[in-house]
Amino acid sequence: MKHRKRIRIQMSAKAIEIRDLTRRYGYRVALRKISLDFSEKGIQGLFGSNGAGKTTLLRVVSTLLRPHGGTITVMGFNPQEEPEEVKKFLGLVGDKPLLYNELTGIENLRFYSKLYGLRSDFFESQVEELSQRFAIKTWLEEPVKNLSTGLKKRLDIVRSLIHNPELLLLDEPFSGLDKDTTEDFQEYLNEFRNIRTTIVTTHNLAFGAELCDEFVTLRKGVVVSQGPISEFDQTL
Repeated sequence: MKHRKRIRIQMSAKAIEIRDLTRRYGYRVALRKISLDFSEKGIQGLFGSNGAGKTTLLRVVSTLLRPHGGTITVMGFNPQEEPEEVKKFLGLVGDKPLLYNELTGIENLRFYSKLYGLRSDFFESQVEELSQRFAIKTWLEEPVKNLSTGLKKRLDIVRSLIHNPELLLLDEPFSGLDKDTTEDFQEYLNEFRNIRTTIVTTHNLAFGAELCDEFVTLRKGVVVSQGPISEFDQTL
């Protein structure tokens, strides 16, 4: 499959600003007073082993979890005080699809389109383009419960993109995808590199180094390194 040439972009403004952020699960500290910024536009890697705090951080950014200390702004908004404003800008793909199993694929997409207040013509054009791109169109009338793991993941990707978000959070987004769909998704991310902020978590450090413009590495809930991808050391 032929891919478009990747062009790195120059980072400038900040999409997310975090200062002294703490999040606990009972007595276990998942994020320990971390401070970092994510640049506006480009693809940015969030690296670290299991339990490093990657998923917790994305869940705080996406308003699904409240921090226990510190401050955070997302696209200029406080996700604790203005969660609905943050959600307008946000697309999220997590470890479990955010889909209703009893509904069909198209019913799921219509449900989310109403939450985002999308115009019907924009919704229809998005469904047509994205369902073709991620090879899910022929499955849209099928109840989600009947879909394979890979098809659910593809539908969940379309769901996350249906409102054309400015900020895309991807937590291990390529797990469960076949080779062709993985390549299609990579190509899609590359095409929107210079007009969207994308944050990706991945265990595949070599892949992350190739895909991303900037990186943050977490270990046991603290930031151990960050910067342009040219400075990324896979041994950390």
